[in-house]
Amino acid sequence: MFGNSSIVLGICFSATLVGSMGIIAAMIRKSVQCAGVALLLCGICAAQNRDVELPDSLVIARDTFWDFGPPFHYYDLIQIKNDVQGLALDQVLVTPNGGSCIEPASVEERAIILHKTIADLLQGRNPCAIPEKELHRELKRCKKCLVFSGVNVMMQVSCGGADRKLRMDILDRDIYDRRTQTPSNTSWTMSLLSQLNDVLGPGSEEKPIFNLGPAEHNKAPDTALVRAIGDGRFGELFGSQAGVSRIVREAGQAQPPPPSVAIESVMPIAPISPKIPVYPPIAQLAKVGGLVNVTFDITNEGRVQNLVVVDGPKMVERTVRDSVSTWTFPQSAWGSKTQAAIRFSLNCMAGPS
Repeated sequence: MFGNSSIVLGICFSATLVGSMGIIAAMIRKSVQCAGVALLLCGICAAQNRDVELPDSLVIARDTFWDFGPPFHYYDLIQIKNDVQGLALDQVLVTPNGGSCIEPASVEERAIILHKTIADLLQGRNPCAIPEKELHRELKRCKKCLVFSGVNVMMQVSCGGADRKLRMDILDRDIYDRRTQTPSNTSWTMSLLSQLNDVLGPGSEEKPIFNLGPAEHNKAPDTALVRAIGDGRFGELFGSQAGVSRIVREAGQAQPPPPSVAIESVMPIAPISPKIPVYPPIAQLAKVGGLVNVTFDITNEGRVQNLVVVDGPKMVERTVRDSVSTWTFPQSAWGSKTQAAIRFSLNCMAGPS
């Protein structure tokens, strides 16, 4: 009895083993088939990427924005072309009006020859071969995130005689948080821009938050690229709402005179070569101006004493005291009571246009 049972169990075990081996073999065949298909697809993709030529020119429009200002946005456009010596780089930086009293709209241009090929600059990546789906996926990665600063980048490349536009957004977390897993194409764009910053010079990130120096009224360069931006030829890259062409035209116009300080009156007798008060940069930034009236006595040596600021903006009181206290007077004024009026003029509009 037991002998027959052993035979039956042996037959069942053998059948099960054979069946399992058949299933395993089928699974192995399926895996090999899938791997073959994957390798085939990779080969096709690689062949396609090899077939796509590198662009022979690039234009990069960059909108760098901050959560403080004005200005809150800084724009620049970089044109890259093949040259007999390497690559011709031409950059135009456009800064909006941050307050015409201290920081009018400005346009700067930088042009250099970079002794590299376009393949070297692109670091092995071909923007003509980047799939649109990848770009859309990266743009949608943080639709509901709070973004306080960053860089909006639009790249126009010449691919096989046709222009292609690629947009990549660099978020503040990509710039400041190393833990951020920045997507591949965005990371490549950051590396490309870093290379360009190294050779062209710093951009808006190196500009002071508040310009406390005297306002510079430099006329915009009259070059072909600046004129093209002013004519709106690159408006589509920046977006019409940016108004970059308007800013360029504004920078090319005559600017108001810088803030000034003038002695309006000194009675009864004028001082000898009086020192003019300095207009404090912080007062210019705060757009503070107006008339300051002072009274004082003149000693028997012709010097100022008992100086009193009667009225006027508090922000300029100290500079008035520092200057007036150095004044000297002719002998005819010795021992007299004197009054003076000093005007601080911004000479411009009180706010950004």
